[in-house]
Amino acid sequence: MVRFNPARGVATLIAMVTSPTRVLGARPFLVGMFVDALGSGLYMPLTLLFIHQVTGLPLTTVGLGMTVAALVGLAANPAAGILIDRFDARRVLMGTYVVRALGFAAYPIVDGFGPLIGVAAAIAVGDRAYYPASGSYISDLAEGPARDRLYTLMATARNVAFGLGGLLSAGAVALADSAGFVLIALVNAVSFVVATGCLILSGRQAPTSPPVRHSGGYRQVLADRPFLRLVAAEQAYTLIHLILPVAMPIYAVTVLGASPVLLGILYTSNTVLAAAGQLPVRRWQRHARRTHAMALSGTVMMAACAAFAAAPLLPHGSARIAALVAATLILTLGELLHTTPSWALAAGTAPPTLRGRYLAIYQQTWAIAAVFAPAGFSALLSVEPTMLWLILAFLVALAALTVLRLSRHLPTEAVAAPGA
Repeated sequence: MVRFNPARGVATLIAMVTSPTRVLGARPFLVGMFVDALGSGLYMPLTLLFIHQVTGLPLTTVGLGMTVAALVGLAANPAAGILIDRFDARRVLMGTYVVRALGFAAYPIVDGFGPLIGVAAAIAVGDRAYYPASGSYISDLAEGPARDRLYTLMATARNVAFGLGGLLSAGAVALADSAGFVLIALVNAVSFVVATGCLILSGRQAPTSPPVRHSGGYRQVLADRPFLRLVAAEQAYTLIHLILPVAMPIYAVTVLGASPVLLGILYTSNTVLAAAGQLPVRRWQRHARRTHAMALSGTVMMAACAAFAAAPLLPHGSARIAALVAATLILTLGELLHTTPSWALAAGTAPPTLRGRYLAIYQQTWAIAAVFAPAGFSALLSVEPTMLWLILAFLVALAALTVLRLSRHLPTEAVAAPGA
């Protein structure tokens, strides 16, 4: 059994903050990122139950409200891209923290469907806008190998914090019962305030690349065919990332007959390995072309899909459980191989003055997947489970081939090995 080690998580954070990044403003930014993710980790494992307990609204009402909020969040990425390019990524990132702080502080006073929609939609907008803003801010802070390292450290900080937050949420609910959910809401609001303060301390940074005037806005982004092909490939990778939180729990329990207890162990294992593996994987990838690194991650993800599909062919009991564990570990490796090259490739492809719009379109893949994956995955699992894994394997194989072919069409500085 793999358990999350809080002491190791804190030690990882200290190592990140004290490591010689040589990037001005990076350390307070990473600390803020950690605090933000720590607060989010408090409620994410309990999202629907958390909102139900805090507001007192029926679960069906909460579920409908969250669906509507997710649809509203689809518009946040494009809007965030415009704001990032017009102002700067740091201001937009601070705005996402402030909006979510106010939203979580307001959850305890929500008493109806209308207020729930308002609060949940505001939080969804903040969540969706956060990703292009944080990616753009890292691109402003650093370039080349330093940028890749910051993307890796950001992913590490968030995974460590999510794991710690999950442990703390269980403790808060166990000690304070229903009041623990209100405590989680308030602590999460405070975490966003602290993250905002860290961004203020980081200071405003000038972009690493000299400004070049670009006109056309999203018209120019949508006219960039190689980039749009990269976005299409990323959509497949994004769907693979949603296997663990969306598809695997249903598949494990209803098809493989696994105990729900195992799901928590697998989720924790994924979180621990994602936190511990980011830096070693980044060092291993540092001489590889980013497109080739992404293609390799797609190959590993195909193997994970094959392992999930093969599990029902084994005898009931320990053999199926072992196959499920193996598939989850392979999937985790694929995710690790994908994260940093994906971010760095998208940021390197974007012209500096349109980077906000480029990354907003790139991150829209997550918003689209969050809306359609739950229903799509559930439908396939209820009709023919094997079809889900075959479709996902086909899509990620096509994505891997696409990024390999894009090596000749994307900017050299985006594709090239980041160096040591």
